[in-house]
Parts: sequence; structure tokens; C-alpha cells
Amino acid sequence: MSKISIIIPLFDRHDFTERILSYYELNKVEYPFYIADGSKKKIFNQKFLKKKFPNIKIIYKSFPYDKNFRLFNKKMLKVVESIKSEYVYQIANDDFFNPSFLKQSELFLNKNKTYTFVGGKVRNFRVIQPFKNVNDFGFFYLMEAIQYSHYKNVYKSIKSESKINRVGNFLSSLTYECLIKKSTYLEIWKSAYKFKITDSFELNWFMSIIPLIRGKKHFINMTSTLRQCNTHEGLGLTEMLHLGAKRERYLNFLTFLKDQNILTSKSIIEKLIKVKNTSLDIIDPSSLSGKKLHFKKKWFPIYHSIKSNIRIINFYLFYIFFLFNKNKYKRLFSEIKTHFDDKKNI
Repeated sequence: MSKISIIIPLFDRHDFTERILSYYELNKVEYPFYIADGSKKKIFNQKFLKKKFPNIKIIYKSFPYDKNFRLFNKKMLKVVESIKSEYVYQIANDDFFNPSFLKQSELFLNKNKTYTFVGGKVRNFRVIQPFKNVNDFGFFYLMEAIQYSHYKNVYKSIKSESKINRVGNFLSSLTYECLIKKSTYLEIWKSAYKFKITDSFELNWFMSIIPLIRGKKHFINMTSTLRQCNTHEGLGLTEMLHLGAKRERYLNFLTFLKDQNILTSKSIIEKLIKVKNTSLDIIDPSSLSGKKLHFKKKWFPIYHSIKSNIRIINFYLFYIFFLFNKNKYKRLFSEIKTHFDDKKNI
């Protein structure tokens, strides 16, 4: 019996939730799915999901609307506290995880107790859908570039017995799209809640550093996740309008780790203090990057609104097509399964 639980945080985008569950219902995976629903408008419940997806185990949990990051953090902490499995894997509802990757990762963690988490390659795909605002189906296009390829040495194992050396490599940590020990994952969300994180940039500090304090990282050279990178709605669109984290908050974060006895080594803390702002999503408003973000914050909502209105018009023009398109995910699911089963991707 598997020791893994899948966590899917929800914030609306109901079509994508049905899409991901439909894929794993079709392929009858053994992992239980914990649905942490912080949507403003909730359409799911335990009875509905159990009836619609009888071949997979789903534990649905409803939470107050995620109107701020504090509530999102509280939601995630509550759902993790309810999980009894040894390992967890968090995934967005518009992405797909590779069951073969999870199986190999679980076997590795079972045999290697000094390791905290296991990562693989993350591949991006696009769904081209010009006719409606929700691009949960359409023309599938797998991107050639590997996600996070611009990060420094992100696709590597971190094997050092030295905590100082491991934490010094936190920019190669990238806990997202990884199988991680539940105890470590729970510590991340507990600590983040105590610190009162305000955005995903601050969450990244906890996600990257705490796992390496607790152990090593193993990298498997295979696809762990297929990630839709052009979803019309989602956290990514919201976060791109933020101007990044603050240096003062990062220094408070390091003090917090020390005060909570999570990180007590003075030499490690001194090393982390010297990390450049650009590696921490801290952007100077007067820099070129800062000016670009300011431009996006001003004009992107207008651009996005125009695109949305065009899709709405297109939807009504092509309504008859969607009316008779009963098996809308067939081609997409076939592409996803083909990629995961392809031995070249291992």
C-alpha cells in the first residue's frame, strides 16, 4: 500500500479540478487526493466527488474563501494536519503528476532515511484555446524548454552530510513538484503560519530552506510533473502583479528561524544574509526589473481584460461546437499519458 497522499489546493478554476480528477479516475491511481477548497464559489462536496470519481479516493475539505495569504496558509496547515501518510505531493489543479515518478521516489525515500524529498524534471505544456476563457482543453503543445531551466543547478541531488553545505544550496532546492516527507511539509506550513507570511515569495523561503535543514534532496532524471504554463486564470497571474518580497522581511525570516531553533548555526545564517536580492524575489523598484514589473502591474489587467472579452465573443460565435464536444479531454489525456509512458523521458 502506498504511503503517499496528493494535496490539491483549490481557488476556483472548477473545470481544471474536474479535469485532473478525471485523468486519474481514468488511470485508477492508488493515491488518496486531499482537496483543500478555498474557492469563493464552491460547487463540490464529498458526496458529489465520490459519485463522479468512484475509482479514486477523494477527501474533500471546505475552507473559508482564500481572500488573503493568511487564510490560504491556515487552510494548508489544517489539511496537512489531517493527513496520516508518510509522504505528500502538492500539485496545482491545472497540472499533472507522473505516477511512475512518485513510485520511484517513494521507494527511494523508504530506503534512504537521511533524505527529505525527491524531485524530477518539470515540463511545461500549453493548451491553445482562443474560444473561451477557461482553457482546460484545446490544442496541446509540449514546450521544449524544461521549467526552471534558468535556475542555477536546480536539477541535481543535494547529498552533503553537512547542514551548512546543504542549506547553502537552497537555490537548488525547489520543493515544489517534489515528493516530500509529511513531517517536513507540516513544519513548513506551521512555521510559515507563525511567521505570518504575506505572499508566495515569502513562502518560497520556507519551502526552499527547511527541507534542507531536515535532510538531503534526491534528483531523479525523469518527468515528475507536466505543468500547464498558460492557464488563463490562476495564482501566477495574480502574483505577477506583485512587486516581490522585501529585504527587511527576509532578515526577519532568518531571525525567526533562529528564534524558533529551526536554524541555530551562526555561520549558516551569516551565509544566508549574503544571498543576493535577485535570488530571493526581492526587486528594487528603481532597477530595470522593478520598472518592468511596475509596467506589467499598470497595463497587464487591461490587456488581460481585452483578451477575456475577445474569448467571450468567440465562445458565443462557436457555441454549437462546444455543445456537441462531449469528450473534450480525450486528446489531451492521450498526450499526457503518452509522455509519461515514453521511456525516453526517464
